[in-house]
Amino acid sequence: MESGNLFVMGISCVAGAIVGGGFRIFGIEIPLLSSIQRQVLLGLLGFGLISPTAYFEFKTINETHQCELYAKEAVEQFDENMRRGCGQVGERWHNIYAGHKGWCLTQSNGSFQNEFNERKNALESCNKTS
Repeated sequence: MESGNLFVMGISCVAGAIVGGGFRIFGIEIPLLSSIQRQVLLGLLGFGLISPTAYFEFKTINETHQCELYAKEAVEQFDENMRRGCGQVGERWHNIYAGHKGWCLTQSNGSFQNEFNERKNALESCNKTS
């Protein structure tokens, strides 16, 4: 089942718990609830459905933001390499923002940091020899 569907089901359950049922929302019918215990259980079920989907959405947004920062830094490091004449070449040395971001989005957590550090170390070495 798609995470968006789970989120909608979770919202429906929480709404049903709050008002005690007896309505239809997002195509889901919530019958009248006859006890406070059922309302509490429905609310807990709703939060149980919402929580993981919200976590994964946040995680995706966070990873995208990190990769945007990574790509910006990678292009800036390339520009510095060219401006100072450090002579660094290879796959990690280019000014294509979308390429750096796209690569970053395919990497496991922290791999992009290693690439950033490799460029940083190369630029620091260029400082020592300049």
